[in-house]
Amino acid sequence: MNIRIPENVMTALMLLEQNGYSAYAVGGCVRDSLLGKAPYDWDICTSAAPGQTMECFADYRVIPTGVKHGTITVIVEKPLEITTFRIDGDYLDNRRPSEVSFTHNVADDLCRRDFTVNAMALDKNGNLTDLYGGRDDLEKKLIRCVGNANKRFDEDALRIMRALRFAATLGFEIESETAQAIHEKKQLLCNIAAERIQKEFTKLLKADCKKILTEFADVIKVFLPDADISAYNAKLIDSAPADPVLRLALLLTNLNPDKGEDALRSLRFDNRTVRDVSLMLGAKELVISAERPQIKRLINRYGIHNLKTVLDFLLYSQKISSDLHGTVLNTADDITQKGECCTLSALAVNGSDISALGIFKQNQIGKILFDLLEKVMDGEAENRKKDLINLAKKLNY
Repeated sequence: MNIRIPENVMTALMLLEQNGYSAYAVGGCVRDSLLGKAPYDWDICTSAAPGQTMECFADYRVIPTGVKHGTITVIVEKPLEITTFRIDGDYLDNRRPSEVSFTHNVADDLCRRDFTVNAMALDKNGNLTDLYGGRDDLEKKLIRCVGNANKRFDEDALRIMRALRFAATLGFEIESETAQAIHEKKQLLCNIAAERIQKEFTKLLKADCKKILTEFADVIKVFLPDADISAYNAKLIDSAPADPVLRLALLLTNLNPDKGEDALRSLRFDNRTVRDVSLMLGAKELVISAERPQIKRLINRYGIHNLKTVLDFLLYSQKISSDLHGTVLNTADDITQKGECCTLSALAVNGSDISALGIFKQNQIGKILFDLLEKVMDGEAENRKKDLINLAKKLNY
């Protein structure tokens, strides 16, 4: 395949080579290009040491993002990460090498990478360096570790999540020895920062994830022990849109909102995700009616945006039918567009109006307003101030 290298990347590769260094595009950009996809970004590796790289790009803006580990960022139209070929030292925390040393040999750099499909390098002339069969694995649709899988996961346990994520997002199988090592090394995920796991897991949930969830349920339960990954529930998740928040709610459908919130907080999910999942979990036992007054009550309880969130959850957890889902949403939209009263703030009277009548105690006013709203939502009263005042006078408490 003829890979088109972007002009800014070509400029960087040529500049390094003109100064006597070897340089390659490497990793995900090569993988995606071979798959016929437009890479999100392009990374470069080079024999130049960080200081030498900065000298090469003296005429450009240079950011020393990770000089200790050989990485700098240069702005050639847009940011490019350029990393010196390196050899990793011992991994002491299942995440990062204790030290790195620089090398002039691209082979030394490629052998430390995670998966064969990410261990390919491309020079400016389009020549591919593929020492571990990455191109063959792309054709076979396989995720395979470079070298010994157990060693790769011992070095960096986050690679477990990356393997699952790549398999899901690319639609690949995980090679048998790599899969076996994932199951054997799954507890190493306990040594990984929750934010890192959450980021990879969120990407996985945006993809076709049913197969990965079911085959690696034991791995998922290391960081989400209460997840429901039964065959039935995995099928429900697979049928749902690739919305990670909805799929999280389906995964945690056996929990109450408080327990669901605890599970998500443990993975450092953002407040909005926690709120929306808790909202959905709290609606599991909700009885939905297509009657207009009941839909007004749903709008009152949830608001129109949150109502759609709840209804989607009930639909994909098979609590309501698609017909009922559509009917309720259409009716809710009609109610909203017509400005029909569903909330106390839209009621034509307020607490001051009721208090001014001088016939009710202060602690009764809230209940009176709510009862008036109920009458309006049920169609038993018009939302007009005069009518509601007259109705209030007839209420007996």
